[in-house]
Amino acid sequence: MRGHIIIAMAAMAATMPAAAHAEGETAAVEVSYNVALVSDYRFRGLSLTNRDPAVQGGIDAAFGSGFFVGTWASNIADYGGSNLEVDLYGGYGGSIGGFDYTASVLGYLYPGGDSVNYVELQSTVARTIGPVTTTLTLAYTPDQWNTTRDNFYAGIGADVAIIGTPLTASLALGRENGGYDEKWDWSAGLSYKFDVLEISASYVDSNYKGALEAGHNGGAGAIVSVKAAF
Repeated sequence: MRGHIIIAMAAMAATMPAAAHAEGETAAVEVSYNVALVSDYRFRGLSLTNRDPAVQGGIDAAFGSGFFVGTWASNIADYGGSNLEVDLYGGYGGSIGGFDYTASVLGYLYPGGDSVNYVELQSTVARTIGPVTTTLTLAYTPDQWNTTRDNFYAGIGADVAIIGTPLTASLALGRENGGYDEKWDWSAGLSYKFDVLEISASYVDSNYKGALEAGHNGGAGAIVSVKAAF
């Protein structure tokens, strides 16, 4: 399986308050944009750019009703004849009992690729206690035209705001089975946010040591990224 999970953007789009456009009123929809440069595009522990840099960007629209839609794109290494990934997604999010949740459908498209597009169902549940936000992610990809097996992914992550600083520490662990047999991935990172810019550095690894490029792209690596969100 290849593609980009939109957890952070989807969760943000689903739970952010609508922007005020006049006193006493709220906008029916809020649109946000993001663009990033990363030293290596990793998805669930695996590099999708053969450890080369990527330019990425997306647009999200969050509605006051709780629904959200968006799109995101990145260059990738050759995948079925395509060097571009375009994600389309939509879903619903809200809060209950102190927990934030989303349920979404994601389409991973590879223009020019041969039978490589696929659809995934995904849900997230997040809880913030003090400076710590913990997020559980569950994703299911049913057997479809580019796969021979159902694929399941479960991941848990924690973002810890370092009080008194603009820094946030992050930890994540995930397990995938189906398209990959009992693949684990893990990461740790630190990010610095200033106005619309976020600069981050992270360490990513997995236990996937397959043949040729698969093993190379699943090995440990350090990643640096610069992202702007508007």
